[in-house]
Amino acid sequence: MTHSKVKQNTGIVWFRLDLRLRDNISLVDALQSCDQIIPVYVFDERLYSLKSKYGFRRIGIHRAEFIIESVNDLRKSLQKSGADLIIRFGKPEDILFEIARKHNTTAVFCNKERTSEEVSVQDTLEQKLWSIGQEIRYSRGKMLYHTGDLPFPVNHTPDTYAAFYREVGKIIPIRPIISAPSSIPMYPGSIEPGDLPDLKSLHFDIEQKEGLDFIFKGGETTGYQKIDDFINYNLKTNSPNHNWEEMRNSQTTHLAPYISAGCISVRSLYSALDEYSEHNRYKKRVKCLIHGLIRRDFYRLMAKKNRNQIFQKTGISHKANNQLTDNMELFEIWKDAKTGVPLLDAFMRELNKTGYLSPEGRFFVASFLVEELKVNWQIGAEYFESILVDYDPSSNWVNWNHIGGVSLDSKEDRYCNIVTRARKIDPHGDFIREWLPELASIQNSNVHEPYKIDPDELKKLSIVLGEDYPVPIVDTEKWI
Repeated sequence: MTHSKVKQNTGIVWFRLDLRLRDNISLVDALQSCDQIIPVYVFDERLYSLKSKYGFRRIGIHRAEFIIESVNDLRKSLQKSGADLIIRFGKPEDILFEIARKHNTTAVFCNKERTSEEVSVQDTLEQKLWSIGQEIRYSRGKMLYHTGDLPFPVNHTPDTYAAFYREVGKIIPIRPIISAPSSIPMYPGSIEPGDLPDLKSLHFDIEQKEGLDFIFKGGETTGYQKIDDFINYNLKTNSPNHNWEEMRNSQTTHLAPYISAGCISVRSLYSALDEYSEHNRYKKRVKCLIHGLIRRDFYRLMAKKNRNQIFQKTGISHKANNQLTDNMELFEIWKDAKTGVPLLDAFMRELNKTGYLSPEGRFFVASFLVEELKVNWQIGAEYFESILVDYDPSSNWVNWNHIGGVSLDSKEDRYCNIVTRARKIDPHGDFIREWLPELASIQNSNVHEPYKIDPDELKKLSIVLGEDYPVPIVDTEKWI
């Protein structure tokens, strides 16, 4: 008597912004539902070939390099677990559909994204899969809190962070993290794994790398090592004061790119921090960090609640800030770090060279663009999307809504004295001297206002304003 072979269920795991095996809910869901899986990552051709409304690349060179490294690390981890990563370049909704159709899979498993473009891709793929009797099975593993545990539906998310925190902070439990699977049953059929692209194949000019710093190595392996390093060397040694050294070596500097690409999960970081939450020495600092993780959830939920509106000039408030214009000449001066405002220019040089800025730095330069130069906040948001190695759609655009005065929690009077704020951030001017060597000979905090120093005194320091460093492009008298 012969026995027919039992057909095995095959699921596709679509890796997106969750480039890890640890605490990956969609991967676990697929392994629980299917006998074998096909792990897939698609480099979306639109993000590497098309430009934004104001002419920026959708993904800049720093983030592209980080993603390539992260995908490579994921492939190696999958291979160690007995599987492999199928890598493709194109439109995910087309490529995943063809794999599903050709290999007669059961479903595509993925973590659900929240912003309009990603949702559009999800919806298109879902409709195509339905046409062949398959489906998408969504997981919700991007946030600290599980949406099913929230005391309100997503569309009723409070409009301010303060109100949001009152409803969730210290009330809603954080679900435990999930270990990486020890082995992963790979689909045995014939399917070409595909090559990992390099920057050139993603349409980048390799010569562009010259003069840039790539300070983050992508991947889950490095990401979890960064958590350990932060706990052992940053949390236990650094003070919580906002100074230039803290910014350069802060927790976000080390971990934000890994969170945004999903190399580490937010819950994993929370779990590592929570151990120190009641320790008197670290309590205040840990509380601040956890607030940052909760705020990230708030941004994500606000993006879901307001959908495409977060990208519109009228923003979440549906009311435009009519003081702002599309002045590209002023924007270029800001972007190229030629404003004549030292801390602003230092921050922009750091951003352009490394693809990274501290949260304090981002707020400073964004506020200047909007409040001082009166430039449309959307242009700044698009530039951040392009340049930031740790770009996150929800956090970036909801933050810029607030700075642009078009969110529901934007204050009518957001003006702050630029020099006063700069001196609080960089009291002695060390950060400025690091990034603006042409001003390095100016001692102490005087470097914040070189335009106030007598020209003859500056000449003795080999500095001529307008030649060695720009004259301020805004009226500085109001900062007195």
